[in-house]
Amino acid sequence: MPLSQRQKEIVRFIEDFTRRHGYPPSIREIGQAVGISSTSVVNYNLNILQREGFIRRDREVSRGIRLVDATASDYLVSIPLLGRIAAGQPLPVPDENPSLDTIELTRNLVREEEGIYALEVRGDSMIDALINDGD
Repeated sequence: MPLSQRQKEIVRFIEDFTRRHGYPPSIREIGQAVGISSTSVVNYNLNILQREGFIRRDREVSRGIRLVDATASDYLVSIPLLGRIAAGQPLPVPDENPSLDTIELTRNLVREEEGIYALEVRGDSMIDALINDGD
């Protein structure tokens, strides 16, 4: 099925926005950019774009819209996940044994890639600091 003019505008906007900001736009931002006031109409068009294979959507993630042909490395940085840490307990930096697990962050969050790593939090003693089990 060929894309409508509006759907082509949406794809171009997602690509431009992601390139400029390092993360995808929200549904409301897409609507404002292409002149659609209803988020349900934007969602309808995004569903068509997903069905036609132009985008992927992760509904469990805010701004979880990705162009299928976009090169993720253009705006994402893979950070090694070196291990787990008990909430509230200090842990020394792990040795040079790199983990196969990684997390992806947008380039605007990472100023310099060298020496950056992630640890996964276990436990709930830091909930008041908005750090939850699994973060």
